[in-house]
Parts: sequence; structure tokens; C-alpha cells
Amino acid sequence: MKVLLIQPNYRRIYAYAKSKKITPIFPPLGLAYIAAVLKQNDISVKILEANAFDLDHNQIREEIRKYYPDIVGLTATTSMIEETHELAQLCDKKIKVVIGGIHASSLPEETLEKFPRFDYLVKGEGEFTFLELVKKKKINHIKGLYYRKSKKIIQNKPRELNNNLDNLPFPARELLPMDKYFSAGAKQQPSDYILSSRGCPYNCLFCADHLVHGKRFRFRSPENIQKEVEELSKKGVKDFDFVDDNFTLIPERVNKFCDLMIKSGLNKEMSWRCGNGIRVDIVNLELLKKMKKAGCYMVSLGIESGNEQILKNIRKSINLNQVRKTVDCCKKAGIETRGLFMFGNLGEDERTMEETINFAKSLDIDTATFHITIPFPNTEYWKIIKEEGEIYPKSYRDYIAYGNVIFKHGKLNAEMLVKMQKRAYREFYFRPKIMWRAIKSVDNLNRLKLYINAGIAFLGFK
Repeated sequence: MKVLLIQPNYRRIYAYAKSKKITPIFPPLGLAYIAAVLKQNDISVKILEANAFDLDHNQIREEIRKYYPDIVGLTATTSMIEETHELAQLCDKKIKVVIGGIHASSLPEETLEKFPRFDYLVKGEGEFTFLELVKKKKINHIKGLYYRKSKKIIQNKPRELNNNLDNLPFPARELLPMDKYFSAGAKQQPSDYILSSRGCPYNCLFCADHLVHGKRFRFRSPENIQKEVEELSKKGVKDFDFVDDNFTLIPERVNKFCDLMIKSGLNKEMSWRCGNGIRVDIVNLELLKKMKKAGCYMVSLGIESGNEQILKNIRKSINLNQVRKTVDCCKKAGIETRGLFMFGNLGEDERTMEETINFAKSLDIDTATFHITIPFPNTEYWKIIKEEGEIYPKSYRDYIAYGNVIFKHGKLNAEMLVKMQKRAYREFYFRPKIMWRAIKSVDNLNRLKLYINAGIAFLGFK
């Protein structure tokens, strides 16, 4: 049995959004975890990294033909599902094609109905569902699997969440072109990414992650994380990013991990960050100082809005005073901060978005992002908009972070949202304090080009 896992070329989609030049390239950790489990069970597996190598369909077809696997595994976000089906159609009819990822988990029946070349669909965490499929366990006994039988879509029993993440092997990075990945935010190169937990117990209206990982928070032990850090260090990695949704949810776990980093001396060799965002209601000055000592240099803060009522509407369970306090603590600890904000939340209008801009400017944060909300399929916000407003994408490719607005609801419309997004970036970054920080942070020509291209793309000069 030969398995080929394919990371689609999402740069094809982001080129459509006119943001290809600023698209970071991340390793597909989900596929790498599946590959590691397959390898652990003596199954021949290869990862085709179409994104890192910027492959077109002809090149991907040729790679599939040369390897000629028995099973192809694909993963897709909502914006990538159509592109991924096109890749499935490149496979010979004898090859079984499996789709997984957040879109498949959000709309499993529709995905199989709309995209006929997908033979099987994995809902939720895919490591062991995929393994059982490859090992030819009886189809109707494989939990978490969807498939067709007599033209009907069959839904097996759901797969239980993995409660012991320490038992998973580390991602099979040896199957990935690690030298091809980059993030402009990394303090040192080469850099990498670590996932130390899954699941989120909170109820944010816009979040789709629970459709894959559930709402129960499950986490790796500090000792297990440290072993992966040591492995990365031996491979020459100098910087890593925790891609967790809730890295700091259990402060005692973070504190123990920091102790291990300090004791091992890796804090003097390696730097790290929490780029995906941490909650402002969990951390305190003591913990942030420990994180700084252990090598942490930047955290993103999930703030979303500068209006208290909007925060309540989206069930964020934080308030603006907590935001101010945490930003202040980060500054005292010497950790850089990035504010994560959203426009187009439930109940928003031009006034509330203006309050968000002013609040962002009032905070002593180093950088900020202002995303237009994307109502991803089957999220609570998506359901509200479908009932009360309108979602009108021409295709799933429109579900992207920049350049498109795909819904109308209440007082919100595309013209208003794009106008406020451009205004936010202009007013936040075109200030002497922020511009000076950006100049000081630019340490090479490539990074300078990235800042320039990002500014052009965000402000819509193209």
C-alpha cells in the first residue's frame, strides 16, 4: 500500500486575491502528523508539497503518475476546496482519493455531493481514521469516515477526540522541504512551527476550529513539547512559533515548559513566539516575564473589537480593560505585541469599527492586523447571516482573508467594510511611532520588500 499526501498550492488562490507576494509559506503540520502515524505503522508514504514548490497542475499530475499511489490524501480550507477537487481529478480512476481538513469537517455531506472525485471524507482529527482506511479495516467500522454506497452518502459513527496527544509521533518533517518555509515575523532563521494543544472551550461566534478539534481542550505535556524543541534544535532550527489557539490556557503548563527551556539552555539558542494569538484574560506579568526569559519575544493578542457590546455579541468573554492590562504587562515583560482585530462582527456599523481603530491606536502594541470577518461554513455567525442576511460568494475561492467581502448583514456591506479596513491600516501604521518601529525591525532587504508589498496590498494601491 502506497500513500501520497498532497499539500495543495494555496498560492494559486492567494494570487487571485492579489496578495501572493505577502503570503507566508507554512509546513502542513496536519499532513505531517498523518504521515508520521502511517510511518509508525510501516506504511509507505510521501508528501507532495505543491505549495512550497509552487507547482502547477501539470507538474502535480506528473508527480502523481510517477509515484502512482494506491491512496491520495488531500486537505483543504474552504477557500481551497475547489482547487483541491481539481487535484483529485488529476488522479487515475484506480486511485482512491480521501479529503479532510476544516471544510470537509464543516460540510461533510455537501462536500461529497458537490465534489464527486472525492471517494472518502474524514471528519475531525484524521490520523487514526486515515490509518484504519489505509489498513483496510471494514469501511462501516471506521469511525469519522463518510463515503458513498449505492449513490447514498453514508456517515459512520463519529471518531472520539484523541485525549493523549503525547502518544502522537512528532510530525514527519523529514518528508517536507523544510528549507522552503518562511515567516517574515521570525526573529531568527531557519524557523519552524509547533502545535502543542487542540480544542477550545470558548464559544466565539466566528470560530470554525471546533468543527475539527472540538471544544474540549487537550494538550501535550511540557516534557513532550521540550523533546520536540530539542529535536528541532538538533536540525538547526533557531526559531519556532506555537500555532495553538490556546497555548497559555493552562499557565502552569506554560510555566513548566519555560522552566525546561531555561534549564536546558535552549532559551539562549532559540527564540519563539505565539503568532496565532493568546487570550488576554489568562496571562499575567509573572508568566510573561517567565516566557520572555525562556526565549519568547512576541505574542499576538486576540482582541477583535474596541467596542464592549461587540465583544459580548461575538461571545469573546473578554473586556477592554483586560486588553489594556495585558498589553501593559507584555511591555513590562519586554515582549512584542500584535493586536488581532476584526471588522464585520455581529451588530457592527461604521461607528463601532471607528471605535476599534481608535482603540488599536490607543494601545502600545507594535503591530496590528484588521481582518474582514469571514463567516466560515457551519459556524454560528454563518448560520445567523444565512437566516438574517445574505452570503453571496461566486465560489469557495472567495473565502479569503483579503480582497473580498462575501456577506451582507444588518448595516454591514462590502463598501463599508473595505473602506474601514483600509482606513484602519492607514491610520494605525502611518504614524511616526509605528513607522520608526518598522524601520528599526527591518534587518534585511527581503524583509523590507515584504513590508512594502504588504503595505501596497493592504491599502489597495494595486
